[in-house]
Amino acid sequence: MKQALCFFIALAFCTFLVPGPGISGQSSLSIEINREGKVLELDEVIKILEAGFQTIYPEKRYRIEIKAIHGYEKIGLPSGGLSCDILLSEQARRGGNISGLLLFRTNGREVGKTRVNGRVDIYTDVIVTAHYLGRHHEVQAKDVQWVSRSLSLLPHDSLSEMKEVLGKRMMIAINRGEVLRAGIVEEPPLLRRGDRVMLLAESRQVKITTVGEVREEGRRGDRIKLVNLSSRREVSGRVLDEHTVRVDF
Repeated sequence: MKQALCFFIALAFCTFLVPGPGISGQSSLSIEINREGKVLELDEVIKILEAGFQTIYPEKRYRIEIKAIHGYEKIGLPSGGLSCDILLSEQARRGGNISGLLLFRTNGREVGKTRVNGRVDIYTDVIVTAHYLGRHHEVQAKDVQWVSRSLSLLPHDSLSEMKEVLGKRMMIAINRGEVLRAGIVEEPPLLRRGDRVMLLAESRQVKITTVGEVREEGRRGDRIKLVNLSSRREVSGRVLDEHTVRVDF
Protein backbone atom coordinates (compact mmCIF):
# COMPACT_ATOMS: atom_id res chain seq x y z
CA MET A 1 0.00 0.00 0.00
CA LYS A 2 2.81 2.38 0.88
CA GLN A 3 4.54 1.60 -2.40
CA ALA A 4 1.44 2.21 -4.51
CA LEU A 5 0.60 5.46 -2.70
CA CYS A 6 4.07 6.96 -3.08
CA PHE A 7 4.22 5.92 -6.73
CA PHE A 8 0.87 7.46 -7.63
CA ILE A 9 1.38 10.80 -5.88
CA ALA A 10 4.73 11.41 -7.50
CA LEU A 11 3.55 10.47 -10.97
CA ALA A 12 0.78 13.03 -10.86
CA PHE A 13 3.43 15.57 -11.82
CA CYS A 14 4.86 13.75 -14.84
CA THR A 15 4.46 15.40 -18.23
CA PHE A 16 5.17 14.67 -21.87
CA LEU A 17 8.31 15.23 -23.85
CA VAL A 18 7.68 15.75 -27.55
CA PRO A 19 10.74 14.50 -29.43
CA GLY A 20 12.32 16.13 -32.43
CA PRO A 21 13.63 19.63 -33.12
CA GLY A 22 11.32 22.42 -34.11
CA ILE A 23 8.12 20.76 -32.86
CA SER A 24 5.83 23.14 -31.05
CA GLY A 25 4.55 22.24 -27.60
CA GLN A 26 7.79 20.64 -26.42
CA SER A 27 7.99 20.44 -22.64
CA SER A 28 10.08 18.67 -20.05
CA LEU A 29 9.45 18.06 -16.38
CA SER A 30 11.28 15.53 -14.26
CA ILE A 31 9.82 14.67 -10.86
CA GLU A 32 11.15 12.31 -8.23
CA ILE A 33 9.03 9.24 -7.59
CA ASN A 34 9.40 6.61 -4.89
CA ARG A 35 8.88 2.94 -5.60
CA GLU A 36 9.82 -0.23 -3.79
CA GLY A 37 9.37 -2.81 -6.55
CA LYS A 38 12.18 -4.16 -8.70
CA VAL A 39 10.30 -4.81 -11.96
CA LEU A 40 8.14 -2.42 -13.99
CA GLU A 41 4.66 -3.97 -13.97
CA LEU A 42 1.66 -3.32 -16.20
CA ASP A 43 -0.31 -1.42 -13.53
CA GLU A 44 2.64 0.97 -13.12
CA VAL A 45 2.73 1.62 -16.89
CA ILE A 46 -0.98 2.41 -16.90
CA LYS A 47 -0.59 4.84 -13.97
CA ILE A 48 2.30 6.58 -15.75
CA LEU A 49 0.27 7.08 -18.94
CA GLU A 50 -2.85 8.17 -17.07
CA ALA A 51 -0.88 10.75 -15.09
CA GLY A 52 0.79 12.05 -18.22
CA PHE A 53 -2.42 12.50 -20.19
CA GLN A 54 -4.11 14.10 -17.19
CA THR A 55 -1.47 16.85 -17.24
CA ILE A 56 -2.53 17.63 -20.82
CA TYR A 57 -6.28 17.33 -20.16
CA PRO A 58 -6.87 18.31 -16.52
CA GLU A 59 -10.43 19.54 -17.12
CA LYS A 60 -13.29 17.36 -15.89
CA ARG A 61 -14.87 17.29 -19.35
CA TYR A 62 -12.15 14.89 -20.49
CA ARG A 63 -12.25 11.20 -19.56
CA ILE A 64 -9.10 9.16 -20.14
CA GLU A 65 -9.08 5.40 -20.69
CA ILE A 66 -5.83 3.46 -21.13
CA LYS A 67 -6.46 0.28 -23.11
CA ALA A 68 -4.63 -2.65 -24.69
CA ILE A 69 -1.13 -1.87 -23.44
CA HIS A 70 1.35 -4.21 -25.10
CA GLY A 71 4.88 -4.34 -26.42
CA TYR A 72 6.53 -3.13 -23.25
CA GLU A 73 9.40 -4.89 -21.54
CA LYS A 74 9.28 -5.72 -17.83
CA ILE A 75 12.52 -3.92 -17.12
CA GLY A 76 14.22 -3.97 -13.75
CA LEU A 77 14.33 -0.64 -11.95
CA PRO A 78 16.02 0.36 -8.71
CA SER A 79 13.86 1.09 -5.73
CA GLY A 80 13.84 4.51 -4.15
CA GLY A 81 13.85 7.86 -5.91
CA LEU A 82 13.40 7.91 -9.70
CA SER A 83 12.32 10.41 -12.31
CA CYS A 84 9.98 9.47 -15.14
CA ASP A 85 9.71 11.04 -18.59
CA ILE A 86 7.28 10.08 -21.33
CA LEU A 87 8.13 10.65 -24.98
CA LEU A 88 5.22 10.80 -27.43
CA SER A 89 4.57 12.42 -30.79
CA GLU A 90 2.41 15.52 -30.97
CA GLN A 91 -0.29 13.53 -32.78
CA ALA A 92 -0.40 10.95 -29.97
CA ARG A 93 -1.41 13.68 -27.52
CA ARG A 94 -4.96 13.37 -28.94
CA GLY A 95 -5.05 9.68 -28.09
CA GLY A 96 -5.79 6.72 -30.33
CA ASN A 97 -3.18 4.09 -31.09
CA ILE A 98 0.06 5.32 -29.57
CA SER A 99 3.69 4.33 -29.43
CA GLY A 100 5.86 5.99 -26.81
CA LEU A 101 8.98 5.67 -24.73
CA LEU A 102 9.17 5.60 -20.94
CA LEU A 103 12.52 6.86 -19.67
CA PHE A 104 13.61 6.47 -16.05
CA ARG A 105 16.51 8.24 -14.36
CA THR A 106 18.06 8.42 -10.91
CA ASN A 107 20.25 11.38 -9.99
CA GLY A 108 20.19 12.40 -13.65
CA ARG A 109 21.53 9.05 -14.85
CA GLU A 110 19.41 6.84 -17.07
CA VAL A 111 18.57 3.58 -15.32
CA GLY A 112 15.99 2.08 -17.66
CA LYS A 113 13.72 2.65 -20.61
CA THR A 114 11.02 0.74 -22.43
CA ARG A 115 8.86 1.39 -25.45
CA VAL A 116 5.11 1.12 -24.92
CA ASN A 117 2.39 0.51 -27.49
CA GLY A 118 -1.29 0.66 -26.78
CA ARG A 119 -4.50 2.59 -27.15
CA VAL A 120 -5.49 5.68 -25.24
CA ASP A 121 -9.05 6.92 -25.61
CA ILE A 122 -9.73 10.47 -24.49
CA TYR A 123 -13.45 11.13 -24.39
CA THR A 124 -15.08 14.53 -24.34
CA ASP A 125 -18.60 15.88 -24.85
CA VAL A 126 -19.31 17.50 -28.20
CA ILE A 127 -22.41 18.86 -29.91
CA VAL A 128 -24.09 16.82 -32.65
CA THR A 129 -27.24 17.28 -34.69
CA ALA A 130 -30.44 15.79 -33.26
CA HIS A 131 -31.90 15.43 -36.76
CA TYR A 132 -31.24 16.45 -40.36
CA LEU A 133 -30.39 20.14 -40.75
CA GLY A 134 -30.67 21.80 -44.13
CA ARG A 135 -28.43 24.47 -45.59
CA HIS A 136 -29.14 27.93 -44.14
CA HIS A 137 -31.06 26.46 -41.20
CA GLU A 138 -30.62 28.57 -38.07
CA VAL A 139 -29.71 26.27 -35.19
CA GLN A 140 -31.99 26.13 -32.15
CA ALA A 141 -31.69 24.17 -28.90
CA LYS A 142 -34.05 21.45 -30.18
CA ASP A 143 -31.74 20.82 -33.16
CA VAL A 144 -28.70 19.65 -31.18
CA GLN A 145 -27.64 17.34 -28.37
CA TRP A 146 -24.54 16.34 -26.38
CA VAL A 147 -22.67 13.10 -27.02
CA SER A 148 -19.39 11.67 -25.75
CA ARG A 149 -16.84 11.02 -28.50
CA SER A 150 -13.21 9.96 -28.65
CA LEU A 151 -10.94 12.98 -29.18
CA SER A 152 -8.82 11.10 -31.71
CA LEU A 153 -11.86 10.73 -33.99
CA LEU A 154 -13.02 14.35 -33.77
CA PRO A 155 -12.19 17.10 -36.26
CA HIS A 156 -9.97 19.82 -34.83
CA ASP A 157 -12.72 22.46 -35.16
CA SER A 158 -15.49 20.47 -33.42
CA LEU A 159 -17.69 22.63 -31.18
CA SER A 160 -18.25 21.95 -27.49
CA GLU A 161 -19.99 25.15 -26.31
CA MET A 162 -23.67 25.86 -26.98
CA LYS A 163 -22.92 29.55 -27.39
CA GLU A 164 -20.81 28.61 -30.42
CA VAL A 165 -23.80 26.90 -32.04
CA LEU A 166 -27.16 28.38 -31.06
CA GLY A 167 -28.36 31.08 -33.42
CA LYS A 168 -25.73 30.19 -36.04
CA ARG A 169 -26.70 29.24 -39.60
CA MET A 170 -25.74 26.03 -41.35
CA MET A 171 -23.47 26.53 -44.35
CA ILE A 172 -24.18 23.01 -45.62
CA ALA A 173 -26.82 20.34 -45.01
CA ILE A 174 -25.84 17.59 -42.55
CA ASN A 175 -27.47 14.42 -41.30
CA ARG A 176 -28.54 13.40 -37.81
CA GLY A 177 -25.71 12.61 -35.38
CA GLU A 178 -23.00 14.57 -37.17
CA VAL A 179 -20.57 16.67 -35.14
CA LEU A 180 -21.01 20.41 -35.51
CA ARG A 181 -17.82 22.16 -36.57
CA ALA A 182 -16.73 25.77 -36.74
CA GLY A 183 -16.18 25.38 -40.47
CA ILE A 184 -19.82 24.59 -41.26
CA VAL A 185 -21.69 27.23 -39.23
CA GLU A 186 -21.77 30.97 -39.67
CA GLU A 187 -23.43 34.05 -38.27
CA PRO A 188 -26.80 34.55 -39.97
CA PRO A 189 -27.09 37.66 -42.15
CA LEU A 190 -28.53 40.83 -40.65
CA LEU A 191 -30.19 41.68 -43.95
CA ARG A 192 -31.90 39.48 -46.53
CA ARG A 193 -33.07 40.06 -50.07
CA GLY A 194 -36.27 42.09 -50.05
CA ASP A 195 -35.71 43.80 -46.69
CA ARG A 196 -36.47 47.52 -46.47
CA VAL A 197 -33.72 49.61 -44.88
CA MET A 198 -32.64 53.19 -44.48
CA LEU A 199 -29.98 54.28 -46.95
CA LEU A 200 -27.56 56.73 -45.37
CA ALA A 201 -25.32 58.99 -47.44
CA GLU A 202 -23.34 61.67 -45.68
CA SER A 203 -20.34 63.94 -45.88
CA ARG A 204 -19.07 66.64 -43.55
CA GLN A 205 -21.66 69.08 -44.87
CA VAL A 206 -24.57 66.91 -45.97
CA LYS A 207 -26.56 63.99 -44.59
CA ILE A 208 -29.19 62.31 -46.78
CA THR A 209 -31.48 59.41 -45.88
CA THR A 210 -33.99 57.52 -47.96
CA VAL A 211 -35.57 54.09 -48.15
CA GLY A 212 -33.92 51.23 -50.02
CA GLU A 213 -34.57 47.58 -50.78
CA VAL A 214 -31.92 44.94 -50.20
CA ARG A 215 -30.92 42.91 -53.28
CA GLU A 216 -28.48 40.49 -51.52
CA GLU A 217 -28.03 39.30 -47.97
CA GLY A 218 -25.31 40.76 -45.80
CA ARG A 219 -23.80 40.81 -42.32
CA ARG A 220 -22.47 43.74 -40.36
CA GLY A 221 -19.62 45.28 -42.35
CA ASP A 222 -20.49 43.57 -45.66
CA ARG A 223 -20.89 45.55 -48.88
CA ILE A 224 -24.18 44.71 -50.57
CA LYS A 225 -26.31 45.81 -53.52
CA LEU A 226 -29.58 47.67 -52.95
CA VAL A 227 -32.17 49.67 -54.88
CA ASN A 228 -32.94 53.28 -53.96
CA LEU A 229 -36.75 53.20 -53.94
CA SER A 230 -36.97 56.93 -54.60
CA SER A 231 -34.80 56.99 -57.72
CA ARG A 232 -35.10 53.27 -58.63
CA ARG A 233 -31.32 53.28 -59.08
CA GLU A 234 -29.13 50.39 -57.97
CA VAL A 235 -26.59 51.40 -55.34
CA SER A 236 -24.10 49.65 -53.10
CA GLY A 237 -23.27 50.23 -49.49
CA ARG A 238 -21.88 48.83 -46.26
CA VAL A 239 -24.19 47.25 -43.66
CA LEU A 240 -24.16 49.21 -40.37
CA ASP A 241 -26.94 47.29 -38.56
CA GLU A 242 -30.20 45.49 -39.32
CA HIS A 243 -31.89 48.79 -40.26
CA THR A 244 -29.18 50.92 -41.90
CA VAL A 245 -26.80 50.75 -44.87
CA ARG A 246 -24.24 53.47 -45.56
CA VAL A 247 -24.12 54.09 -49.32
CA ASP A 248 -21.53 55.87 -51.39
CA PHE A 249 -22.12 59.61 -51.50
